[in-house]
Amino acid sequence: MNSWQSEEKTDQAIKIILFLISPFIATFYALRNLKTRSSFLIFFLFAVFFGMSFTVDLGKNESSSFDGASYREKFERYIYYYNETDFITSLDNFLYLNEGAKDYYFFSLSYFVSQITNNYHVLFMVIAIVFAFFALKSLKFLVLEKNFQTNFGGFVLLSLFMINDIFNINGVRFWTAAWVGVYCIFQIFRNNNKKYFLLAAITPFIHVAFWIFLVVMIGAYFSKKTSKPWIILFFISFLVSNISVELVRGLINILPPVLANMAEAYTDQGYLAEQQSKGSGFIWVTEIFRFLVKLYMNVMVALFIHHANTISANPKTKKLFSFLLIWMTFVNFTTPIPSLGGRFMVMAYPIIAYIWLVNFYGKKYQRLLYLMPFVFVMFFYVKVILYKGVTDLSFYVSSPVYLIYKHIL
Repeated sequence: MNSWQSEEKTDQAIKIILFLISPFIATFYALRNLKTRSSFLIFFLFAVFFGMSFTVDLGKNESSSFDGASYREKFERYIYYYNETDFITSLDNFLYLNEGAKDYYFFSLSYFVSQITNNYHVLFMVIAIVFAFFALKSLKFLVLEKNFQTNFGGFVLLSLFMINDIFNINGVRFWTAAWVGVYCIFQIFRNNNKKYFLLAAITPFIHVAFWIFLVVMIGAYFSKKTSKPWIILFFISFLVSNISVELVRGLINILPPVLANMAEAYTDQGYLAEQQSKGSGFIWVTEIFRFLVKLYMNVMVALFIHHANTISANPKTKKLFSFLLIWMTFVNFTTPIPSLGGRFMVMAYPIIAYIWLVNFYGKKYQRLLYLMPFVFVMFFYVKVILYKGVTDLSFYVSSPVYLIYKHIL
């Protein structure tokens, strides 16, 4: 990975001034040059203040269906009803995969923050700090590549890489674990740094579904020299993905209690119907765009397969490509289960963006790359609505001093 780009003190001063006016405005200015340390600091601080300003109701209701509302409700319940004994008991249940102990990350954060304050804005600020740390550590792999440029194509790749954006602190557990997982993937399969298996091992602590991620990652590491069978399985998986629901249901009786409960919940017909209906009042429009996104990403991977010799000849992308084949095969098979394939697909986006940058950027298939904003237009539309639901206009035009006064003091 290349080092940070040097910058003039004038540019740093402008960023400081703009940040003191509004973190949001400073973030837009920092996008002018993504290769500087100060830009990444601005992005990190923006995430911190977004977490601080994240506003949801106490519990879900008809007017507020944000997951963050449920997490706020749990946090405020922990303040009054949980103590150190409950904390230790929950850890014991998690380590032994007992029923009812899915993961431990949110409970731990809630417990420790509740010892300091009962302000849920502080909790989401801490969640944003962890989320942004691993997201930006991962993003460095993309923007510090010599091929990366601050132009339309570069911003398309940036958008694809960062699909798991800061709003997703709303979901707390899965999306934080996803960035930890992506960072580990780059360290292990791009940098050949095996010690990051230890970091990957804590992802189930953040979200129980990442036991699956660990299994796939370890399997991919030991089968990285056998790409041809996975190429065949990749194409099969895209065509016959609907078998996954019944396959997962068949595993329920042999899994540990906590994983069995997760499998049963994720394959419940009512839950599947609810997940499929999310995103828009026009369900058929949402379904069309979901299919287009899936098709678009699989076409990109198919192009990688077509140019497998070129990608595998580059030491930066050889092992990442092998992992991507296995990961996308798993994702395609489990796509009908939104809480598995539907969400795990997002972890493939940064890898696809990076492989494209290193091997294709400015050389081939630029028109296909430029289709990305149109394919994801429904996603971006929904995101705008979601951001409006958890922040007000003052967040985007206020100084950090005012935001601290409003949400913390």
